[in-house]
Amino acid sequence: MYIDLFNRLSITLPIILIEELETHHEKQKDQNYLLRSMEIEEVIEMADFMSEMEVYQGIIPLWTDDHSNYIGLQVQGACQYRISYINHEETDVSPGFRSVQSFISKLEQHPSYDWDELNKDYPSDIEISHAEMDEDLRCIDELNKFISSNQQIDDDIRCQYIFSIMALTPKRNLDSLIKYLDDEDMYVQERACEILGFHRYIPARDKLVEVSTNGMHNGKLAAKRALARIREEARGAF
Repeated sequence: MYIDLFNRLSITLPIILIEELETHHEKQKDQNYLLRSMEIEEVIEMADFMSEMEVYQGIIPLWTDDHSNYIGLQVQGACQYRISYINHEETDVSPGFRSVQSFISKLEQHPSYDWDELNKDYPSDIEISHAEMDEDLRCIDELNKFISSNQQIDDDIRCQYIFSIMALTPKRNLDSLIKYLDDEDMYVQERACEILGFHRYIPARDKLVEVSTNGMHNGKLAAKRALARIREEARGAF
């Protein structure tokens, strides 16, 4: 199925990736999954629709919850081969899983789970291997270079790239995200608060206090939630 699909879409992928998709698709025939594999014509129709929107270009939807939400494979760009969620209500195409294999593994363990219930690779609250960290840092570097070299970049595209940078950033590099608490894009400021709160990153506390008072509306609320998580972490340390 998938060889035919990607041939029709003029996309070349590693054979091992295609084999992983094929094996999983066969398993879906024997068991119900809340996130089901889409059939060829469904994928082509949706991919054609998404290709008209710049933010979704390079992402091929392969699974759906049948409620207008999709899980897609990034087939090009800095985040190539990572897995993202395509939410019909809120745009955020930052990676959730490192690979097809990683996503399928979690999905097959929990066939009744939706996207929000799955334990994802990004953002990660555990230490990852040096090889994985190097891989993620290369991706972050590529995204940063694209942003800095395109002065006329669309605001929505910039926002999505920064969302990806924040999701991919390893725990030991979280200090690099504090600058986004001052970002003029309210969605970037909000997400920076969320990510730093997710990690309970104590060095960001003073800046989060400032945002909770002087930030944009979304940022204020997100900063307060982040500070609550950091206070929990601080209490647990004593």
